[in-house]
Amino acid sequence: MTVSTPAPQKAPPETDTPAVRLTGVGKTFAGTPAVQDVTLDIRRNEFFSILGPSGCGKTTLMRMITGFEVPTEGTVELGGVPATGVPPHKRDLNMLFQSYALFPHLDVRDNVAFELKVRRSHPKADIAQKVTEALALVRLEGYGERSIAQLSGGQRQRVAIARALIGRPSLLLLDEPLGALDQKLRAEMQLELKKIQREVGVTFVTVTHDQEEALTMSDRIAIMDGGRVLQVDSPEAIYERPATRFVADFIGTSNFLTGTLGGGRLGVDELGNIPVPDGHGVADGTAVHLAIRPENVRLGRVENDLAGEPISLPGTLQQIVYLGNATRYHLTLADGSDFVAEARGADRSSLAVGDPVWAGWDPQRSRVLDR
Repeated sequence: MTVSTPAPQKAPPETDTPAVRLTGVGKTFAGTPAVQDVTLDIRRNEFFSILGPSGCGKTTLMRMITGFEVPTEGTVELGGVPATGVPPHKRDLNMLFQSYALFPHLDVRDNVAFELKVRRSHPKADIAQKVTEALALVRLEGYGERSIAQLSGGQRQRVAIARALIGRPSLLLLDEPLGALDQKLRAEMQLELKKIQREVGVTFVTVTHDQEEALTMSDRIAIMDGGRVLQVDSPEAIYERPATRFVADFIGTSNFLTGTLGGGRLGVDELGNIPVPDGHGVADGTAVHLAIRPENVRLGRVENDLAGEPISLPGTLQQIVYLGNATRYHLTLADGSDFVAEARGADRSSLAVGDPVWAGWDPQRSRVLDR
């Protein structure tokens, strides 16, 4: 009996058709859901990140896009074409693994050319030209004859990128692409990856647990937890306007005060009634979290030092952490809850651990979250 492999259908001509469309996608392993009811569009030519903690389902979601996993429910479309039944090698995409998966017995040029040689769809002269162009794209001109063992970690990653892009796929998926690099090189490659993505005009979808990486590189970010997508938005919106407490806590650092809304204020035991931002859209009587970013908090030795701040709460300074470009102050409020303030630059306030302090902020720089 011969089983035929479904061939990819021709994509519709509309330029606004998303590169990836997931509709009600879920995946269950041995009765345990790994991904639940994910519906989202990934636009053409955007840098899209799937961000979340370990075990949140982000890798499983990516594997369903590539075809290495079959959804238990829902549909996957690539370029407007249903991908159900289409195996990975017949999807117009490529994947960059964290390990890079380079061949140590081949030099740089042959590693980059490998995919085109396997396809046998390009003449040798054409392959040579495409390899030259791919190496120029990742700034590795003159490295073609070197062995993989002679390259640094960053150079090996560039070779892997060149190999992944040489066939000009419509979609490139990256699995923790910078996880094997040191911190400084990782910061450099974040900008480099974004630059390459803009130059080639290929849709990049990266899976990562690194918040800074996602904020730096992405046009949009999907935040996942417990197999669900909690928010899809621009990096700025994700940081400034998180939809849930989890998102506010996972992206960067947030302070949280929990209480009940009433008359434009949050009633918090032992702290009193704290003004909240206008237009939060949550009904009075609702139990909510008020999120305040540390960089929006000012500190003073006495309450009068915070003149002009609508909110001021007393506390005790517990720790001062110098971060180089900022100083972070950890304090305990009157109700015993932890609170953090952050100021740019070095600590020039002469504050010391154990000092009584006042923390103040503008309510419009806070966020009401009912989830």
